[in-house]
Amino acid sequence: MEQLGLEALRRDHKVELVTQRRDDFVGELEARGAVCHVMPALELTPRTANPARLLGHCRRGWALANRVGGLARAAGADALCINSENMLLMPRAGQIAGCPVALIMRGLRVGELGLAGNVYFKTQQRWVRRYIALVRLGADMLARKGVPREKISVIPNGVDTELYAPRARDEALAAELGVGQDQLVVGAVTHLTPRKGVHHLVEAMAGIAARVAGVKCLIVGGVPTPEDEPFAQAVSRRIQELHLGDKVRLLGYRTDVPALLNLFDVMVHPSESENCPRSTLEAQASGVPVVGFRVGGMPEMVADGVTGVLVEPFDTGAMAEAVIRLLADPAQRQRLGQAGRRRAVRDFDLKTNVGRIIDLLASLRQG
Repeated sequence: MEQLGLEALRRDHKVELVTQRRDDFVGELEARGAVCHVMPALELTPRTANPARLLGHCRRGWALANRVGGLARAAGADALCINSENMLLMPRAGQIAGCPVALIMRGLRVGELGLAGNVYFKTQQRWVRRYIALVRLGADMLARKGVPREKISVIPNGVDTELYAPRARDEALAAELGVGQDQLVVGAVTHLTPRKGVHHLVEAMAGIAARVAGVKCLIVGGVPTPEDEPFAQAVSRRIQELHLGDKVRLLGYRTDVPALLNLFDVMVHPSESENCPRSTLEAQASGVPVVGFRVGGMPEMVADGVTGVLVEPFDTGAMAEAVIRLLADPAQRQRLGQAGRRRAVRDFDLKTNVGRIIDLLASLRQG
């Protein structure tokens, strides 16, 4: 959404943002002329099929939609873009403001909401002029939920292909992280939460470390919520149980991801479910081959055998074998990495895909 707002401002559009918290991104938008409204009460639909819990959420969502709609009406909004399908009733704000609504389908959770959630989703559809799916799988899911195909566009996430690009590795950074000059590195950029599957990578690393001398694994990412802390602790314990303490490092959140990616020989994305993961696009833009499970939108993000390798879901043995083969074959890593870079520039360029969303919003206003 940051890049969407910035590109809209560059095109001399007026931008007003409603967000849950103030951060550097909000500050940058405000510095460039956007108006930002902070609403801490904004929330996503809980991951539950419990009708009572969903009802409580939607009562709050109804009130929030009224507030956002009032802001949009006061601003004279020509279009409203909502950055998640999981605020089920937020599209009503467009009805209040009298403007069309585009909704970006960030996840693939629509199928997890149960009967009550399906009722709410049917209600949401009445207020949405256009759904933006990030992958074709998401578009197909929307169609199965009854959304007409003409109301669905597919525009994937984008990656800054200038920021994320193949570069010589930073030897000072490598030394800081204990990576030797000729040491092979398996990397991941993720969150320490069960759905992101870091535990699968740890299990695979046991097999990789047994057969690849001196291999190092760098896992970038922290604990997103307090509820995920027990999982993160379990991952740390498992690393020690497998005697991988000198092989696997949990780096936490980092601001130098572009430089870290250029340390990786192979990127592993071990998620159990995915839509359009940016980290895989960032790796490919950096010329790093990706290994992951064949789940969700991954086959659309990673071309199996062309820009990376996909294995059957949760088969950590197959994941380990795929990584081992790539580590043993520098020429193949280079071929896959170069193909990934070309594809990132061609299909996933951030400015291009953000521009497509802005053009779509303009067409809704004109229509």
